[in-house]
Amino acid sequence: MSIGSSSTATRLFILLPVCNRREITTAFVAALSQQSWRGFTLVLIDDGSTDGTAAAVRALWPTVEVVTGTGAWWWAGSLHQGCRHLPQLGVTDDDVLLLINDDVVIAPRFLGEAMAEMAETRGTLLLARQTDARTGEVIDNGGGVHADLRELRFNAARTPEEINCLPTRGLFLRWGDLQRAGGFRPRSLPHYLSDYEFTLRAHRAGMHLRVARTATVGVKAEQTGLADESLLALPRLRRLALLFSRRFKDNPWTWSSFAWHTAAPARLPYLLLKIWTHFAIRFWRCLIVPPAPKLKPRA
Repeated sequence: MSIGSSSTATRLFILLPVCNRREITTAFVAALSQQSWRGFTLVLIDDGSTDGTAAAVRALWPTVEVVTGTGAWWWAGSLHQGCRHLPQLGVTDDDVLLLINDDVVIAPRFLGEAMAEMAETRGTLLLARQTDARTGEVIDNGGGVHADLRELRFNAARTPEEINCLPTRGLFLRWGDLQRAGGFRPRSLPHYLSDYEFTLRAHRAGMHLRVARTATVGVKAEQTGLADESLLALPRLRRLALLFSRRFKDNPWTWSSFAWHTAAPARLPYLLLKIWTHFAIRFWRCLIVPPAPKLKPRA
């Protein structure tokens, strides 16, 4: 079931959620073929692609495990379904999982460096060091995050000790640790903030959160989700329709659910008021700010 072979007994399962990005996905899978560490199983979670993504990946890797969704899983749901599939592959507590996006750049020694570091640790979630894909410069001190749950603010951790949550853009962890943390919550947090909520829970359960010393992922500047700037560029009716979309990073229901799961009960009323006040301001801006005029083509 695995691609290639490895001299170590510890196996690696790569969980790769995708949807309708065939060229991006196949480019990432091609990068996997260049890895020096070969003891892995690729699990493609294809959440309703209609562009032939799964078939293209199968053409590259006939041994790929494909889990097929309908398009309603989103990020956390896709990872949840991928994890549900792993017992069929005989996963054990000591086996390592890699949760990763398909739009990152990895070097040939990426898996080997990360697995060597994982072999030194137990009870650890290890994030691949985040770098700019164009320049190679380290981003936000490597990607470790300090969540201030009193104010719902997220800052780049200045020291390893400050890290209390991590993204899942290249996150290594053992199957047993994922089970101990409790997995993802796809119903209440299907997409944005699902990674922060899960890793906060793992941290509270006593697991260590770290940024890798050498294994890196190159992060591309393009954003797949909607933020305020892209939202305000749309016509008014389209803006209002998208305010509650799961693709919108500031969806108030997403932030309310995150606060519900992570904040101290005494702090929750203040945070909910803060979330919905910010939403009311954003809603008003969507109503009154005119769309940007379309540029006329040059003669």
